[in-house]
Parts: sequence; structure tokens; C-alpha cells
Amino acid sequence: MASTKIAGWLLASAVASAPATAQTLIAHSERTVIIDHQSTRIATEIGTLPVASATGHDDATAGYISHMRAGGAAERPLLVAFNGGPGASSTYLQLGALGLDHVAVPQVPDAPLPATPTLAPNDDSLLDTADLLFIDPPGTGFSSLSPGADLDFYHSAHGDALAAAQAVRAWLVAHGRTHAPLYILGESYGTIRTAAMVDALREVDPAMQVAGVLLLGQALNMIETAQRPDNIVSYVVSLPTLAAIACYHGKLAKPCDPARAADAAQAFAGTSYLRALYEGRNIAPAEKQRVAAQLAALSGISAAYYRAHDLRISKEQFRVELLRAEGKVIGRYDARYTAPRAPDAGPVVGPDAFSAVSRQYEQAMPAYLRALGVADPSGYAVLAPAKGSWNYGGDTSPFTDWPFLDPIEKAAAVDPHFRLFVSSGLYDLTTTIGAADYLIAQSNVPAAQYQVERFPAGHVSYSDEASRHRLIADIRAFVAAGTAR
Repeated sequence: MASTKIAGWLLASAVASAPATAQTLIAHSERTVIIDHQSTRIATEIGTLPVASATGHDDATAGYISHMRAGGAAERPLLVAFNGGPGASSTYLQLGALGLDHVAVPQVPDAPLPATPTLAPNDDSLLDTADLLFIDPPGTGFSSLSPGADLDFYHSAHGDALAAAQAVRAWLVAHGRTHAPLYILGESYGTIRTAAMVDALREVDPAMQVAGVLLLGQALNMIETAQRPDNIVSYVVSLPTLAAIACYHGKLAKPCDPARAADAAQAFAGTSYLRALYEGRNIAPAEKQRVAAQLAALSGISAAYYRAHDLRISKEQFRVELLRAEGKVIGRYDARYTAPRAPDAGPVVGPDAFSAVSRQYEQAMPAYLRALGVADPSGYAVLAPAKGSWNYGGDTSPFTDWPFLDPIEKAAAVDPHFRLFVSSGLYDLTTTIGAADYLIAQSNVPAAQYQVERFPAGHVSYSDEASRHRLIADIRAFVAAGTAR
């Protein structure tokens, strides 16, 4: 561990003193957009920035797309945003929520999707509040990994965050924005990158400070939500999501409201359910029967199934079982979406019904890039999953902990103005609302410094139009409040 810290310090020293003139500009364009009924000129840049896995070894680039208000002050807030994967470009956040253009998808989950997605000007831009910098990690977007790149570095939680931090600092220096209030927004695995960047930015330049971080579909406590059979916390934190989904699909007693169903499940999960799982084989038969009956009422899965499976059902089993009678499987990333269930399907099914929505954003990206001045967008990699395993940190010990929240907790402790925003989708079976609540409950971030929001949507909450507008309003208020301090 000591050698890793020394290597990081040496790399930080090298990067901090490196010239900021090595960026490669791929395209530049300007556009007039309407924000709050007023015309605003926006300058867009698309390019790459060199990043290094070791001192003096620039072996990769990170891609970026930036949108800046023309003539804006150097101290104007900057929101850095990226998706996750690992191995995803920033396509989804750009075309789903934050970019200059937007791809709207049908708002009825069982409605057919258009064969060709339509780009339209984003009717709810954040550019009235902050400039935007989207980062594409090495290997994604227009970025690259050289033939001799250290893949062990770039395919690790620490190296991935440090590469992004190098790119952000290089962009800030090149554009004279090093004193701008800095906010970092990540989605899914990008939330792990976001947390790690709080420290990584200071590794690159000790003077760099982050005003706040935003976690959409947080993945920081994956050790608690992973579907290991004997991880009883997993079943406890998942139950509110199962209840909301069962209510949505008409599997609970009526009248039924998904948000209230989630709240009722959360109350039961943290008390009787947790105690029953803890007792395991020692639970009294009558108590097991009572708990199974309550679980059936809350989740739409029969009491007999719960009794036969020791009162536990994984999120993957739930996908298969909830609509078994209808021959359907519910979506993993947004359980409002369904797909036909193959007759020979086992307890775990692969294809996700929501993937078709994600492809809408992917298919529209080339047209978006052309609209931003890119002559040939064919080289843009929307997805570039890492080959081999991803190193999340720690070691291979079964006792390893992944304290992804630590940098955020430390930042909040030393800076009373630092703030945290966490949002989750009610119908997300990947990073559940209960897992987000559990993350905060186990943290030491002061109550005045965090905000937790739930949206009636899935993992990609902005695919729901009402949720998108509310999310943008929340982000705008979050940044504006921090800037006003």
C-alpha cells in the first residue's frame, strides 16, 4: 500500500507541473440556445487530453466534450459529468439529460420505440447555471489506449479515477478555469469514479477542491447489495424496490401507490424481516409462516415461494418470478419494462428489457456529434468494456472492504460547505432505493450536507420525462446553492 501511495504522489507531482498545451481539438462549434426564454450563445469543444499511468509515461488519452456559455466568467461553476460501465462513454447523460440536444423515448414502457431516434434541442438545459464538461474515460469516445498502455492501471478504480482527474485538471488549466467552483456528477459505476476523484484531484494538484458531488444510481456500497446468498442485508435493502415494482405491475392489493408500498416494505424490512433472516434455520415455524405471508403481501411473490427459499429472493429471481404467469420477465435497469420469458428460462435471465431504450441514445450519438461539428463520428466508441477483470481495489482476500464513500466523508468533515446529492429510481433493480438509504444511514456525512432523492423511474431516471425535469431542477438548485455561499 505504501508503494502505491508513493507512486501516486510521484505521478501527481509530474502531472501537476506538466504543460497544459497537449490537448487535441477534434471539433469546435457555436450554437444559440434558448434558456429560460432567452437566447444564449454556447461554445462547444470536442477533443482529447493526454493522461499517464506513470511518471513521464503518457500512454492514453481521455476524451471530452465541453459546453461553455460564450463570454462567461472564469469563475462560473463547472459541472463535470460521466457515465459508468466500466467502459461507457458519456453518451447517455448527454443525450438523456444534460447535452445540448435530447432524445425523448416513449413514456409508456410497452409502447414501441422508434426505429430511428429523433434529436431535438434540450428544453431544460443546465447551462443557465453552470458550464458542462463531459469526460470519456480512456478507450471510450474519441479517447485511446496506446499499444503499450498499462491496462492494469486504467482498468482499476484508482487508475480510472486518476486518469479522469488528470483530464479535468488539464482542461481547467487550458481554459483558465482553475478557480471555478467544481462539481462532479457520475452515474452507476461513475459514482465510484466520482467518489475516488475527490482524492484523485488532490493527488494531481493539492490546490484543487470539489464543491460537491452528485451520485445518480449510486454503486458505492455494492459489497452490501451484491447478490451473495448469505448476505442478508441485500434482501433487506432490496425489499422496498420489489414492493414498488410489484405495485406498479398490479400484483399488490388495491389501492396501491408504488412509493407508499416501498415505504411500507422498508419499515418491515428493517425490523421483522431482518430479525427473521438473522435467525435463519432457528426461526420458529409459526414466525416463518407469518413473515412469509407478509413478504407475499409486500412483494407479490407467494408465501410458499418464500418459505421454500428460506425467506429470501434475489433481485434476479424476482425478475423471473413476478410475471411468470404472464410469461414475462421484468427489466433489470427499469422494471416497468418487460420482455417475453423463454419457456426454458432458468432463475437468472440475461437480456434486459430496458436495453432497447439505451440503444436509442447510442444510435443517436453519431448525428449529435455531427451537429457539434465532428466531420466523421465513426471513431467514437459509445461502449468499450474492459477486457478481463476490473480491479475495484483492495486485494483478493474474502474479507476485503471497498470503502468507496470514504473520500466523500473526509471531504465533508473538513469542509462544511461540501455537499452530496444522491438520487435513485424507484423501479431500479440494479442500484436500489434501499441501498441508497442504507449507504447514507451508515455514513457520517452531516445531515445538512447531503440530499437524497427518489424518482418514479429506473436506473436511467431521466428516460422518464417528468423525472428528467425534476432531476435537472434539483441539480440546478444544488449547484446554485453551493455557488451562492
